[in-house]
This record gives sequence, C-alpha cells and structure tokens, in this order.
Amino acid sequence: MADLVVTSVAVDDAAVQLKSILDELENMSELWQDGDIWGHRTLEGAMDDFIDSWWVKREKLQDNIKDLQGKMEKAAETWGETEIQLAKSLEGE
Repeated sequence: MADLVVTSVAVDDAAVQLKSILDELENMSELWQDGDIWGHRTLEGAMDDFIDSWWVKREKLQDNIKDLQGKMEKAAETWGETEIQLAKSLEGE
C-alpha cells in the first residue's frame, strides 16, 4: 500500500478551491425565472420542488463550506510554518 504524501501545495490548493466554491455559492443568483423550458408539467413540477429546496440547502452547504474553508486555510498556514521549522532544524545538523 502506498504512503499518502501531502505537500503544502496540495493543502494550499484545497483552501483556494474551497474559497472558489464558497464564492460561487455566495454570489449565485436565482437562475430559474419560471420559464417554460422543461416541456413537461411533471418535469417542471419536479424542478420547481428541487429549486425551492435548493435555496434552503444551499445556505446550509454554504455554512459548512465556510467552516471547512476556514479550517483548511488554518491547516495550510500551520503546514507551511511546520515545513519551514523542519527545514531550519535540518540545517543545523
């Protein structure tokens, strides 16, 4: 079984990607304008139900991603500091 290798680049990228997802969720506008694009009443009803519940679920998702993104930024900062300290400790040997 291969060892898991995590670099500061991977941790930094994860924080940036989570921030991008969060920005998309925070800045999205309601795309559904009751247009007749679905073609079938059953499908239109299902999409209306999905869209109505999406806005509620989006807020929960946003809160969870915001929390995770903050923790990922802190992890990236700590990871970078740890790498610097480890490199300095190796220089002394």
